[in-house]
Amino acid sequence: MTLTEYFHSVIPNPCILRPFVCDGRPEFCDVIVIGENPATEMNTDWWSFWNDDTGFDLHKFECTYEATRLARGKRGVSNTRLRLNRLRSKGLQCLETNASLKERMNGHDVDSSIQGLLPELIANLPRLKAVVAHGQVADKALNSLRIPASVSQYHLRHFRSESYQRIDEVADQIIHRLP
Repeated sequence: MTLTEYFHSVIPNPCILRPFVCDGRPEFCDVIVIGENPATEMNTDWWSFWNDDTGFDLHKFECTYEATRLARGKRGVSNTRLRLNRLRSKGLQCLETNASLKERMNGHDVDSSIQGLLPELIANLPRLKAVVAHGQVADKALNSLRIPASVSQYHLRHFRSESYQRIDEVADQIIHRLP
């Protein structure tokens, strides 16, 4: 079964949860970033960003995300997303996901049909070099996973509290592991 077939078998359609976000095909990602939960509720069907041939449309997602935040009187981009984008700006192909997939502040609910998504991604991303967990909930989730010895693990404070310098250090360490 391909990853796309797997996604169709476990991710509800429509899906108001946020199983993962990446730029294009997950198979091209070299880093998985695990957070606690998506704090910005978008109430948008995840499948509206997915294409079976090209993968996840990060640009479309970020436009919707920013518009949602601005409509609520918030800054267009959260501190967490600024740090995710900083990793990407260093040339890392990041797949972002969360210990809890429900969109809400301090969310801890996970749709049971897709709880196995993270282990499946870890096992099936051929370019995976690192998993970064940020925050205590994400750290606990990472510690419960079987990570191949060839994949580096990074346990950080929640990204909203982490310095750009620390994000850059981690990015540089990961980059030096890439071919």
